[in-house]
Amino acid sequence: MVNKNKKKFIYRIIFSQNFLAFLGLVVIVLISFPLAKNISNRYKVNHEIKELEKEIANLENKNSNFKDLVSYLESNQFVEEQARLKLGLKKEGEDVAVIKNGLDNKIENNLTATSSSIFNIPGLDKANSVDPISNLQKWLKYFFKK
Repeated sequence: MVNKNKKKFIYRIIFSQNFLAFLGLVVIVLISFPLAKNISNRYKVNHEIKELEKEIANLENKNSNFKDLVSYLESNQFVEEQARLKLGLKKEGEDVAVIKNGLDNKIENNLTATSSSIFNIPGLDKANSVDPISNLQKWLKYFFKK
């Protein structure tokens, strides 16, 4: 009889509302840890995918720019420009003007004055106003500057 009462007591505890609620809460907590970990991993993977897609778009843009550059470098226009600039060649019917490096100061001042008034290029005055310094002076300035 005591054994039977113990069994009834155990069944009452197991099938009581409080015990089942507690058991359900424990199951939910045990399930939620791996679920939270999977959600976190999925967020990280999606974030990495978006960054890789951005990188792919940037690389495709650079690739198309390089293709444009290569097509320009292979064009006749580029060949003509390089022949004119580096080799001094000309087309038929064109006249070539040669400018010597040793210009008079008056002509040089007039050129810089007119070019600065015609072209509004930032930093043009700074580029023209730099006095040439010998390498020895540059090294001395580099090592002994205070």
